[in-house]
This record gives sequence, structure tokens and C-alpha cells, in this order.
Amino acid sequence: MERLTNADRACAVAAAAAHDFNDELTIIVNSASQSILNLEPGHPARPYIADIESAVQRCVWKAAGLLTYTARRGVRPVSACMERVVAEVEP
Repeated sequence: MERLTNADRACAVAAAAAHDFNDELTIIVNSASQSILNLEPGHPARPYIADIESAVQRCVWKAAGLLTYTARRGVRPVSACMERVVAEVEP
């Protein structure tokens, strides 16, 4: 039974981390999109920013997959001190 409890705790930590990560990724992808819109069409930085935008979008999809997985397990993230939660999960 304790093994299941530890798995549930780990899943809850993953859900909380995925939500935080998704929030940060949203800021990055929006900044990249706005930067591309504000640069002149031939600007040399556009392809690099487009690469950043694509990489961040892939990360968003991965975070969404993690959130979907944890939701299927019935995990609902709650506010918590991450250091305390991780300390409880670690052996």
C-alpha cells in the first residue's frame, strides 16, 4: 500500500511541476511569437527565434501529455512547498 502512496505522491509532484513548467513555456512561446511579428521579414534573427518557438511548442506538447496522464490517474495539483513534497517522496 505504501508503494501506491509513493506513486501517487510522485504523480502529484509531476502534475504540479508540469503546470508550473507549462506557465513558463507559455510566456516564452508568446514572447518568441511577438518577436517574430515585430522583426522585419528579412531580419537575420527571425530563423533563430522561429527555432526557439518550435522547440518551446514541442515542450508545451510534452507538458500537456504529462498533464493528461496525471489527470487520467485522478491527480489534481494543489499548492504545496515543492521542497517539502520532494523530501517526502525521496527515500
